[in-house]
Amino acid sequence: MWLIRYHMPARGLDTAENVSEFSFTAPTRGDVFDFDVTVTLSWSASGRRRPEGPDAAERDHVQGRVRAETRAITRRHSPYHPESAEHEVNDALNVLLRGLPVHNRRVLLRWTAQAEVRPCEELRALQQARARRLYEIDCDVAEAKRRAETAEEVRAAWERFLTGARTSELTRYAMRLAEQPQAKAEIIAEMLDKSEDTAAHFIQKLDKLMTLHERGNLLDLLLGSETALRGAMTALGLAVPPLDPDPLLPSGFGQP
Repeated sequence: MWLIRYHMPARGLDTAENVSEFSFTAPTRGDVFDFDVTVTLSWSASGRRRPEGPDAAERDHVQGRVRAETRAITRRHSPYHPESAEHEVNDALNVLLRGLPVHNRRVLLRWTAQAEVRPCEELRALQQARARRLYEIDCDVAEAKRRAETAEEVRAAWERFLTGARTSELTRYAMRLAEQPQAKAEIIAEMLDKSEDTAAHFIQKLDKLMTLHERGNLLDLLLGSETALRGAMTALGLAVPPLDPDPLLPSGFGQP
């Protein structure tokens, strides 16, 4: 029974972690700015005896080793990249604390540390001001782009409008209706009166043309006046039928 107890020692006691936190500044590459560093240091004890925590001297010694290791590493990193410094610091602290001597104690202390590396307050203020300026520039660029796109849309709309205005007699009335919708009755009446005047003028012109040709050949009158007739119908906004040979005449007769 004694041999069994000898080869199977009693299970050691494990304690909950005892956590402490301390902060310090660490230099950066070029010593222009510092990093603000906060380290969470914890220990746990296990062994065959009642767990005993570290005394003040041992705690100070461990914190000093952690601080020295951290400062040596951060000095190699840019102040603008604290994340890379933090990653390397935590890897180095893990190796450092695993190798600490135990001084032949019956209770084994295990140390762990987690470092948080941040840019100093002065650098954070500069970065915030720079980010604000860049944001304002981005807003100005976006606004200028929006104005340019709007101007292009307006230009294209006016171009389409003017292209249509060249082929439509109703454009000026459409413009007036858009600008003065409350006067739509007067504008439409004026447009209809203008159409009647144009039709009357066309009839008078056609009457004069018929008088000039009343003694001529009726077929020559029909063929010779077709161009003027089609032009007048177009001006009035009337549908103009396509050219169609007279079935009583030879094919193509009277056409250019």
